[in-house]
Order: sequence, then structure tokens, then C-alpha cells
Amino acid sequence: MLELDRLAVQAGGRRLLSDLSLRVRGGEILAVLGPNGRGKTSLLKTLLGLRAPAAGAVRLQGHAAYVPQRTDALFAYDVLAMVTMGRARHLRWYASPGPRDREIARDCLRAVGLESLAGRPFQALSGGQQQLVCIARAMASASSIIVLDEPGAALDLRNQDIILSLLRRLAREQGLAVVFSTHQPQHAQHIAGQTLLMHDDACEVGPTDRMCTDERLSRLYRMPVRVASLSGEAGEVRGVIPLFR
Repeated sequence: MLELDRLAVQAGGRRLLSDLSLRVRGGEILAVLGPNGRGKTSLLKTLLGLRAPAAGAVRLQGHAAYVPQRTDALFAYDVLAMVTMGRARHLRWYASPGPRDREIARDCLRAVGLESLAGRPFQALSGGQQQLVCIARAMASASSIIVLDEPGAALDLRNQDIILSLLRRLAREQGLAVVFSTHQPQHAQHIAGQTLLMHDDACEVGPTDRMCTDERLSRLYRMPVRVASLSGEAGEVRGVIPLFR
């Protein structure tokens, strides 16, 4: 579980948010929406303990794994090695991963559908495949919380769908608490039970269907936005239409 108690976050002398309280239990998903430069990444790093809060508290029950927007491997690691790095927190100082660690890494690759690429160089993969490998690495850490910074950024629609489906499965089937930021409100509508809106002058959080409305999203992005519903194979699907000028 992840709990924020009257949290305040500051960066570069600017107060990004104040007095934010919320709770994400195991099996729940929180989406974070906001315009560019609003401080979404700073908030996520504060949740992870990588930045100190300006006020308030962050409480984690369990370990949190982080999937950044971009991962640049400094060395020519193959895919299996990248995922096996997720086992580092379970190893003694200077110990090397053992057969069990590599088995867990392979299981995680299988879960994201990339076991056949285990021996491929990480840098040779597509952006969508690299993102799935990074999620598999987070899974290999056996953390109870996973925090992702724009996991669908720069991905085509199919890869976005694959990653959203995977995150929903991690919450439903493995009971993980999932927090992710995104520029796509429909990502929040599709999988998140609650959504945090980081407006220019304030933040608000609540059930996604209450947060993702015409009025709130138009205020968030400072342009007209309309929420629409369509019938899909799995029932009603909600989406967002920006009214570009």
C-alpha cells in the first residue's frame, strides 16, 4: 500500500503541490495527469523516496519498483540480463544472481510475452519492447508497488494497449499497487480506479469517472476537451476528444 499524508512537493524553489492526501491499496491503480512541466516526475520520485518531501509524509508498505520514461543501458546487456537486474535487492553485497534469480527473470519475460527475446541485445529492441522489458524487471524485484513514469509515451496504439492490459493484470491478479503518469486521459479511464489531476494552481484526486470530465480536463489542459462513450467488444468504452483549433 502507498499512502500520502498532507504531502507537499517542491522543485527549483517552486511549490508543485501542497496538502495532498491519498491512499493506493494493493490491487488498485492511480493515474497521474497534468500538462508538461507540471511536476509529475518530481511527484513520482518523491513517492519513491528519491526526493525529500517539502512537507507531509509518504508511507510505503512494502518495496516500490520504478519504471522510468527512458532506460539507457550503459553496456551491451541482453534482455535477460536487464530483467535479472531486478533481483538485485534480494542479493547479498557483491553476490551474483543465481539460477533461481534467472528463472524468476525468465518467468517475468514470459509474463510480458518476450521470453523469445531473452538473448537479444536490449538496445536492439523497439521502444515498446524496451518498455515491456523494464516492466518485467520491475516484476522481477517482487515489489508490492510499481511506479511508472509515462509508460505509454511514444508508443503506438497496440503497444499502449499491451502495456495498459499488463498493468491492469498486475493489479488484479498479483495484487500490486500501481501508480503511473500519462498525457493520455483515456489511459486513466481504461484502467485506473482513481486519478490525480495536477492543475496549474492546484491538485485534485478522486474516482476516475469524476475526475475525467469535460470541465475538469478542459481546465487541466487549458483547451476544450470532450469525453465520449462508445460501444466496444467488452462493453462501453470511454475516450477523450481534444477540440483542436
